[in-house]
Parts: sequence; C-alpha cells; structure tokens
Amino acid sequence: MTAPQTIGELEDRLFAAFPREDAESWDQPGLAVGDRTRRIGKIAVALDMSVANVIAASEAGCNVLVTHHPPYIKTGPNEFGPESQALTPGPGRMVYEAIERDVATIAMHTNADRAISTRERFAAIMGCSCLGNCETVLDPRLCAQDKGFGALLVPDWDTNPTLGVIAELAARNFDCHPRVWGDPERQINRIAFLNGSWSDSELYERCIAAGIDCMIVGETRYHLCVDAQPYLSVVELGHDCSELPIVDVLIDALLSCDIVRDDIVDLRGSHRNWWTA
Repeated sequence: MTAPQTIGELEDRLFAAFPREDAESWDQPGLAVGDRTRRIGKIAVALDMSVANVIAASEAGCNVLVTHHPPYIKTGPNEFGPESQALTPGPGRMVYEAIERDVATIAMHTNADRAISTRERFAAIMGCSCLGNCETVLDPRLCAQDKGFGALLVPDWDTNPTLGVIAELAARNFDCHPRVWGDPERQINRIAFLNGSWSDSELYERCIAAGIDCMIVGETRYHLCVDAQPYLSVVELGHDCSELPIVDVLIDALLSCDIVRDDIVDLRGSHRNWWTA
C-alpha cells in the first residue's frame, strides 16, 4: 500500500487505525480544518490542537497538524472571524490561525484512547504486563482483550513494588510531579491506568471491588481520592502528562501509513501549557 497523497486519504488511513465508531458519541475526531483534496506536505504531531502548535507546525514547514485532542470536545462556535475569535479565549482562535496559515488539522481522540496500541504503550512505559482494558471493570460482560479505555496492569517483577516505587516510576517516565494518595509502603499487585480525566465515583467503587490496588490517572476529583483510602491508592499524573505518549501512538500510525519519518515533526517539546511556581 502506498503512502496517502492527500489530506483526505490521510484522514481515511488514520480512521482505519482508529475507527471513528470507537469514539464517544459526543466526540469530534477527524478533519476540522482543511481541504481533503489538498496534497500532504510535512506533518506535525502534538497532543493539543492549540494556537501555539498551529504556529509551530506552520513555522516547521508543515501543512498538516495531527493531534490527540480536537479543537472542540463537543460543540463549536458559529463563526471564526478575527473580531469574534482571534482576540478572545477559546479554540476558535486555533481554527482561525489554522485557516490563516493554511494548516489542516486532524484529531484522533477517544477513538485513539480505545486503541490496543495505546494501552500497550502505557504498559511498556510502566514496565508492566497488560491484562486488557479498564472498561471491563465497569462492565464485566465486556472482553478485556477488546479495544477499550485504559489498561489493567500487573507489575510482574521479581517482587511486588510499593506504591512509592510505582509513583517514582510514573513520575520519571511521564516526566511529571504526581499527586499521590495512599501509604507509600503498600504493596501494589494490580493497577488501573486511566489516561485523561475521570471523575466517576462508580469507577472507584468498581476498582476496589475488582481487587485493584492502585489507580494511575490523568486527572480526577480530590474527594474521590480521599474517600477511596485506604483501599485504592491513587497516582494523579496530570491530564496532559498522562496522554503525551499517545503522540508516539499517532506517529507510529503515520509510519504505518508509509509516511517518511523525516516528514513527521514531533511538537511535544515545543512548549508546555502551564507551569508551577
């Protein structure tokens, strides 16, 4: 199979890797800005569809920006003109900038979250075996080996690690300073890894009932973490830190489409969206 030549062909190939039907019903993956018939040049890859990443992609000579997060999670504005968007907060500024700079934007969001390659990436980063997805925790009727959110991990090392060791490993490998709830000396046997944002109290209850010792999560609610003690330890990485490895998943998908590696620009290191004092 030859490499995709147009933006539309690229979107089709990415949807072959991350099917649209795997996305949540409210999600808006795929092409948001751009002409499907236009030929592909260089492709930038990033976590967020932000103004900064559109500018960085343009300055790197790319005419396509592929990201995990779409510009609009659910709904968008009615217009994208400079008066309404360019000088005001919101993703409309990104859309306006992408149009102005002639950068097409494609996102693979919750459909990429559910990919088997995504959970395998998280398992490799944590040095654990992967038993399957985490959706089976909420609905045991589902098959753990199918596509689904999250990763059920087992640290099959010589000895079971403590929560402190797991937290240090996550901090180092995800390049973050996680918040941790639980006894640092507690031994960890089973981990639920959930990238992104999770605030469902039922999930915590089901994890405890399933014998999961530790949840590694992108972001969650403080009181859920407090209420889960001492049964479920929690390591909160930060939403973006938990999902940066998905950039690697997207790059691998592009390489599988026979895109030349020199034509792919990784924007992960171009900037951070926030900092701490």
